[in-house]
Amino acid sequence: MFHFLHSRAWILGLPLSISYIPLSHQRIIEARQSDSLQWGPCARPLIWGEESSLVCANFTVPLDWTNTSNGQNAVLYVAKLKARSGNSLGTIFVNPGGPGGPGFEFLRDLSSQQLSDITGGNFDLVSWDPRGVGLTTPAIDCFDARGNQTADEVAMGFQQYLLENTLKARSNGPDQADINNFLGNATSLENYMQTFIQRCVEKNQDNLKFVGTVATVKDLVALVDAIEGPGSPIRYWGLSYGTVIGSTLMDLYPTRVGRVVLDGILDATLFSRTPSYQSFAESSKDAEKALQAFYDACAAAGPSSCPIATTNSSGASIRQWANNLIDTAYVGGGPAVASITPTLIRTQLSTAARTPPRWQQIASTLSVFYRDLHGTPASNSSTTGAQPAGHRKLFALTKRQGPSLTLPFASMISSLYAIWCGDAADDNNVNTTTVFNELIRVTKDVAHVDGPLGLGLPNSFCHIWKARSVERHYSQESPRLANPVLIIGNTYDVIAPLDSARKLVKRLNDVGTRQAALIQNDGSGHLSLQMNSVCTYTIIQRYFTDGVFPEDTLCGTNFDGFPGDPTTGNHNTATGIISAPLSSASSVLQASNNQALARAPLTIFHIFLLSVIGIFSGLSITL
Repeated sequence: MFHFLHSRAWILGLPLSISYIPLSHQRIIEARQSDSLQWGPCARPLIWGEESSLVCANFTVPLDWTNTSNGQNAVLYVAKLKARSGNSLGTIFVNPGGPGGPGFEFLRDLSSQQLSDITGGNFDLVSWDPRGVGLTTPAIDCFDARGNQTADEVAMGFQQYLLENTLKARSNGPDQADINNFLGNATSLENYMQTFIQRCVEKNQDNLKFVGTVATVKDLVALVDAIEGPGSPIRYWGLSYGTVIGSTLMDLYPTRVGRVVLDGILDATLFSRTPSYQSFAESSKDAEKALQAFYDACAAAGPSSCPIATTNSSGASIRQWANNLIDTAYVGGGPAVASITPTLIRTQLSTAARTPPRWQQIASTLSVFYRDLHGTPASNSSTTGAQPAGHRKLFALTKRQGPSLTLPFASMISSLYAIWCGDAADDNNVNTTTVFNELIRVTKDVAHVDGPLGLGLPNSFCHIWKARSVERHYSQESPRLANPVLIIGNTYDVIAPLDSARKLVKRLNDVGTRQAALIQNDGSGHLSLQMNSVCTYTIIQRYFTDGVFPEDTLCGTNFDGFPGDPTTGNHNTATGIISAPLSSASSVLQASNNQALARAPLTIFHIFLLSVIGIFSGLSITL
């Protein structure tokens, strides 16, 4: 662990004189702070740093914000990571995504160290378990323990069943037999989901109506009033689905907007104004380009760093290699490798598209799949030290690495459905065959790799989930904000395309005043935090600390997904990813990159990834 006084400056690649701006110039609203929460030790300790830096509290809010006099309450579990400088300039409220991402576990994780570093350690970071999630009550939980299985394991089995019954397809898409088989499964899958949803409704009753985005925004405003003082400007950092919370905040409380950063923009109008299954195509339209960044980087790194590359590899040849791997698994190789399915390979490739810090690990896993399917090592595995462990062992290793966190998997999956479908537009004219045909179209025409994986997300079944939130918001007019905001998007983001960021910036600036700046992080993955950028981080720090509102900016990244010789720099012109020679500043950036998913926020996909790992854990699929 680097000493804080050095790491917070180095991670930005800035001289100390710039990182340490005099506090008298930084304090903005500290005089308004009137924290009324009773902070104390947390249920579980901080994973990094001083344990006393993380404190927690319960915060009571009305269960139903439309009827606050009925005496029913929700109790939010709130966590605060104290400013590491010892001189807090105020609070930045953070939502890590989801829907259903647990804010408490996010702040315990190394992800919060990354955010603290970016902001110079000068702010308290506050997050909370949203309604229905984790330690917040009432919980939304659609799964019960069964036999020797915990509720979390049963939830993994639920996801397993969906993935095992998704569209089977070769790398270039499904043939007619694949389509017929998938559509032939529609009735049985619909019955399965109806059983799940019926039990979920019976178990949670009216609580399902009170976990929507609007309620969460009102919880956020109440938290700000309690911690920063009534009416204080809201500093907010929203990631992935947290950007939907942020855009709803701007619509409902435009005069409360302080300094707001939204990273990985999900189009809020797709959540609220269209049937949820129609978001598949829009959200995944850059998926193949994001995956190509992985192939290109592997080819540029060569066999010394990327286990699936050869001396003469190109991005196109590695893409073909991966396609051939999917096709080999499609045909099958006998009982010994029956668990290596096209869906499993697609999941690994989809992970690569979303989480570049895992590139080297994923390439190693794919090389083992190749060996097991073909009975021989990948062409260069003898030179890269590919381990002879089977794929089951690799996934067991992945599962162990993820958490030191304690992920409330059952409540995360339950809340994912309750929030996503609860906020969705009414879709009474949609049936399961309609949804399945859209998944087929997306797989054929938009995202060959990601298309079949959509069955594991709530979009596929919100037409069956009839419980809608008591308050839903339909974004339309452009709000006039009290302060301008930062909108950040990667050049290629698998579920938050750059076009969604551009669309939000345009809507906010349509009032005739420039209220939003677009920061394009010129890399891939879901969220700019996946590919560290001195440029992007500097803009964020100066915005939060000094209120510096930038012009629209294209930022290169300081990321090498396949670290080899640390003394040489390279530039991948295909993706715009710049890898500088490793100075003291970029050494810290690279070190954080290589902590892989441990540094990545818990977004929708990371929840989904954990469920895929469950396929290899022998879990029951019986509801």
